[in-house]
Amino acid sequence: MIAPLLLAAALVAAATPAAQDTSRLTLAEALRGALERYPTVTAARASRDLAAAAVGEARAPLLPRLSLDASLTRFQEPSIVHPLHGFSIASPPEFDRTLAQGAATLSYTLWDFGGRTSRLRAARAAEHAADAAVGATEATLIARVSGAFLRVLTLRGVLAAQDQQIAALDAETDRVHQLLQAGRAARVDVLRIEAEASRARADREGTAAGLDVSERDLAQLANVPVERARAGGLTPLRLRDSAAAPAREALIERARDANPDLQQARRSAEAGRAQLAAVRATRFPELRLQGSYVDRGKASGDFRGEWQAGLGISYPLFTGGQREGQIRRADADLRVRTEQRRQVEMALEQSVDRALATLREAHARVAALTTAVARFDEVVRIRRLSLQTGSGTQTDYLGAETDLLRTRASLVEARHGEIAARVELARVTG
Repeated sequence: MIAPLLLAAALVAAATPAAQDTSRLTLAEALRGALERYPTVTAARASRDLAAAAVGEARAPLLPRLSLDASLTRFQEPSIVHPLHGFSIASPPEFDRTLAQGAATLSYTLWDFGGRTSRLRAARAAEHAADAAVGATEATLIARVSGAFLRVLTLRGVLAAQDQQIAALDAETDRVHQLLQAGRAARVDVLRIEAEASRARADREGTAAGLDVSERDLAQLANVPVERARAGGLTPLRLRDSAAAPAREALIERARDANPDLQQARRSAEAGRAQLAAVRATRFPELRLQGSYVDRGKASGDFRGEWQAGLGISYPLFTGGQREGQIRRADADLRVRTEQRRQVEMALEQSVDRALATLREAHARVAALTTAVARFDEVVRIRRLSLQTGSGTQTDYLGAETDLLRTRASLVEARHGEIAARVELARVTG
């Protein structure tokens, strides 16, 4: 959990809470809950444990093997109890229908032309690939949780802007009704403002429905009750540092060194090479050393023990094409893994370019929309005064209100989009 927590801390440092309220759900808490329990991460960690167990399994053949065997055999006719190492009239061989035997055997493969070590290298590379896969899964989940968190905050901001518009339209509706009663406004003015207010409320209902879905999605990801994931209970986010991103070349270099998807692809290719070497080693014989101590006797007793030691060589002359098929399969598997690594390398550079372009666009949009909101706010003020003094039209005022709402909503989306772009850039560059 150290690596994901460090990454989470980096994200929280980049997007700091605007208000310190311990009752609110923070991004760090949401990330922690997701990293602890979300199925994709727990499954990736289980796969890493599986790969680690395979390393121990591959390491075992490098050590001697000690086994104990025992048997009790009943024959139809009396059988020789002890093996004949010589023959003497003075001590004839013993026969019995029941033979008891126990043996302790120690065996060790002296040389197999690198087959065992290659299999161990393959297992270790697969373990490293599984570890990188955990990092990639955690980074993807962090980006997803951050996106869901920002989505809730964005819709909350849009909803607040719509509430402001509805309040302004309600105030204008009251004013027009008063003017109508005084005979200073036409019925069409009332109908127009009421239609605008109804449309604004309909838009708000759509935003509220989308916000509810986003809150439930965040609650599921963060493993918290949905009440804690409500927009009003989230800690607002802002960028601590809005400085320009590093140069493209530096980002690509960092991504090549630290991107977990690329690390996984590289380790997978290493495992494929080691597995191919292990399969090719089966073309050569194995040299084995074996020793055992065997104790034999009748069921009633009279056991005699003896030691045995030997050196053997094993080489299958004919396997029906199995060995060559295994080599061809391992070679094809290596070529697949190599091309997959190249594909990840190519896609990585494109991902950096897209993330960097998105970040620059979002940063520029925030600056432009901040200015636009201030300008539209002044336009609305002027249009309202003109309408109240009779020098302006209701259409101009309603158009200005609509423009202000859309610009405010776009500004909220752009600010959170810039945070999301930084999160994505951090994920891609590792």
